[in-house]
Parts: sequence; structure tokens; C-alpha cells
Amino acid sequence: MNTAPVGTVLVAVNDSEPAFAAARVAVAYAAALHAQVRALTVIEPFEHAASYGGAAGIAPDAATHGRLLEEGGVAALHHVSALAERVGVEASGTMRHGSVGAQILAEASACGADLVVLARVARPGHALPTVGSTTLRVLEFATVPVLVVPTEVPAAVAHALR
Repeated sequence: MNTAPVGTVLVAVNDSEPAFAAARVAVAYAAALHAQVRALTVIEPFEHAASYGGAAGIAPDAATHGRLLEEGGVAALHHVSALAERVGVEASGTMRHGSVGAQILAEASACGADLVVLARVARPGHALPTVGSTTLRVLEFATVPVLVVPTEVPAAVAHALR
């Protein structure tokens, strides 16, 4: 029986619970499809994060901001690797710097992804779930299917992924 991966599932992650939920779904899909997982974390420039308040409360300067995000990114990549290892899925990870949407699209092309998995993040103050600008960009320009995982994976789905 050939157990070599037949495709690649790209999952974009950061050090957050919604991203980890997306990673669980990506690993489950990879296991079912006999595919490999490629985890990606993206470090945005301090100026970009500060423009929408992302850097507020994270770090007082660009160097500290970058260091903290890189540490969180490395932890997220290790988390995905551990999830994949538990179920026998081949996994690799990478870190990119720049605009998140652009880097997800670039990595999908570079690694030959067959599926891109993203987390939908809750937006405080919004009555209804929304899809953010990064996800919209990936949905608009992706050349492969994109799966957007809700903030909370339904219990039945979560159970099937164990």
C-alpha cells in the first residue's frame, strides 16, 4: 500500500485558538485525503499591524513586536506539527513576513497546495459572524479550494476529527 502523500493542505496559523481549530480541521482533512500538511505563519510589519490597532497592547516598538510574533508563530507551527504527528500525517511549516493575505496566496502557489484552510475569527462588537479582509482576499484570488473554519468547530465535527 502506498502511503506517500498525494497532495498538500496549507493551513495558515497564528498563536490563537481559532487558528488551532483550523489546524485540527486541516490535519483531519490531510489524514482523510492521504495528504501532507503545510503550516504557515505570517509576521506582519509593525507599521501595518499598528494601522488597524493590531500592535496596540502587543509591543511598544517594531523589534519587540516582531520578536513576540515570531515566538508565537514558532509555537503555532510546533502545535500543528504535533497534531499531525499524533495521527501520522506528514507536516512541515514555514514563516513568512509581509501582508498576511498575499503571503498565504504566495505559499499556496509555492508549495502546490490543493486546499487552503483558514480560521474565521470572531469580531468583537459584530452581531453576526464576518469574514475579514485577509480571508476575503484569499477567497478572491486563490486558485484552489479554500475552507474557512468557524471560530468554534461544531461538536459533531470536533468529535469526528479526534
